[in-house]
Amino acid sequence: MKKVFSLLATALIATASVSAEDYTPWGYYMGNMDNDNLGLIGAGVATLRVAIFVPGDGVLGGGTIAGANVPVYDPAAVTSLSAWVTPTLSSTESYSQQVELTNYASGYNQAIFPESYKVTETGCYVGYTITVNTSLNTQGSKYPIIYDASTLTPNSFWIWYSAQYGWMDIGNDYGQSCLQALFTEIKLPETAAHFGTIKNAITGVDTETEWPVTVYSDAAEAVSNIEYTIDVNGVKETRTADVTIESGFNKSAEIMVKVASPSEVGAYNVTLAITKVNGKDNSLADNEIVISFKNLSRIVQRNTIVEEFTGTGCGWCPRGMQGMANLRAEFGDRFIGLAFHAYNTSDPMYPNYYISASKLGISGAPSCIMDRKEVMDPYYGTEKNERYVLQDFEDYCSIPAEVDLGIKSEWTSDSRDSVKVEINLEALTEGSYEVVYVLTADSLIGTTTAWRQSNYYYQYSASDVGEDDLAKFCKGGEYGSSRFYWNFDDVVIASSYNAQGVNLVFPLGRLAAGAKVENSYTLGLPTKATLREAINASIDKVYAVVFVVNAEGTIAQAVKVRVESNENPGSIERIENDETKTVKPSYDLLGRPTSTPHRGQLFIREGRKMMLR
Repeated sequence: MKKVFSLLATALIATASVSAEDYTPWGYYMGNMDNDNLGLIGAGVATLRVAIFVPGDGVLGGGTIAGANVPVYDPAAVTSLSAWVTPTLSSTESYSQQVELTNYASGYNQAIFPESYKVTETGCYVGYTITVNTSLNTQGSKYPIIYDASTLTPNSFWIWYSAQYGWMDIGNDYGQSCLQALFTEIKLPETAAHFGTIKNAITGVDTETEWPVTVYSDAAEAVSNIEYTIDVNGVKETRTADVTIESGFNKSAEIMVKVASPSEVGAYNVTLAITKVNGKDNSLADNEIVISFKNLSRIVQRNTIVEEFTGTGCGWCPRGMQGMANLRAEFGDRFIGLAFHAYNTSDPMYPNYYISASKLGISGAPSCIMDRKEVMDPYYGTEKNERYVLQDFEDYCSIPAEVDLGIKSEWTSDSRDSVKVEINLEALTEGSYEVVYVLTADSLIGTTTAWRQSNYYYQYSASDVGEDDLAKFCKGGEYGSSRFYWNFDDVVIASSYNAQGVNLVFPLGRLAAGAKVENSYTLGLPTKATLREAINASIDKVYAVVFVVNAEGTIAQAVKVRVESNENPGSIERIENDETKTVKPSYDLLGRPTSTPHRGQLFIREGRKMMLR
């Protein structure tokens, strides 16, 4: 009972699924409406349009669409509902076929077009338009669109709610719309199975790693066994695996694929292809997937960065604060939270120097990004299961770190106005890296009204929200008011980014596997009086965070230590040998930090004008 829509987490009741026997439903979500993981999304009381893309280059090409299964949450709130099909999405409601629904119920509602529509090679869009009752104040009137967040898929959830934004594909951010197309005159192949992709594939030399891989099927026959080929660095073998997949459209199950990594460090590919299904030739045997993976010199445990976009003016951000607290309680030092309060400039913790939310791909609060790979809700995560963001974090922590990193930090003077941070780093695979330095503080609290956290949950009872640890923000809870004071943790108070979000630390450049680097940076504490006063009150809870960003823009490893604590969660000792590479910063002739200078380029290093020859 929950779900993240545009603003709020809410509940979805179970409803019944119905469809006629003479039509074959197809959609990105093929489950029933009694799935507890389904949820709602909306933009307040409005007329909304929702669509899914029907591809024309696969088994659906040439098929005939007779209508749609339209999901409805609260029929009492719906004032108008129509279904349609169109070759392209446009701002005007001009469709090839459209039908108005006048009698609808909770769950799937069958809408049959006046004439059938044939799917061409370019595909088409099936959608519905819904208007909800402005006089009602129910979940169904505010947030009428039902979706499934368990799988993020492009083209599975298009939405239009204003001319200002037009059509937006949010399937890769929110999940899959529960809308389904109804097909006639289509014949499923007897066998049709293919692999999905794998994200974050990393191995260690001379090790065996198991990867979870999804098997998809669009076939008339249920799948019980597959035969597949696996090619790792030119070594190819054939394997079999038992799997249980129902017959029909868009069915899937997961298998574990064991990969024996090469003996040398480097970047490699593994190619997977399903050749037989239930002992029969697979009609999609040519549908190979190629997965790139990094093979590391050794396995080092990863700490995971969670950058949270938040602010005191964000009324839904209490759930983000709770999500971050849950991560800290569950994972301890392996959780490195960076809460940047950039939602509203009136926030006393507003960071003058940090990367912007938009550069991280974040568009709304509360949101977070893990290791700069995936944007998600800081409480619900990607909603893989009932553990919410905890499960996402655990999955990220299972990925080995790409560098080994150790740090130490110290105040530069008794006035505690700045912190010097030193690092020692070893590359575990060849790659290009840059280092980011950050200071955070815990238990920040103030007495002025600007320090009060906005809270929209106070309007709802705990049963509306459905999560025990969010109940304290609801009616009757300890923090069940429109604004409340809070001890803020993980607050970003300084960083090596400038006001434009540019990292001022000179990139390390390309490092060979085994290359070792020492570097340092000094960070000044903020001078804004209200913030500095709060930091001074928690001066023993100031932390230095260092994270390393790879060439793909994702985080290779991160470490956090308390200033002056002499802790070193990194696994390598301080490096004092001939292999140490101390990086000297370089600048272009305008004084801007520059990446590795190229031949013939004039640049400045240590105050001298130089040219790389």
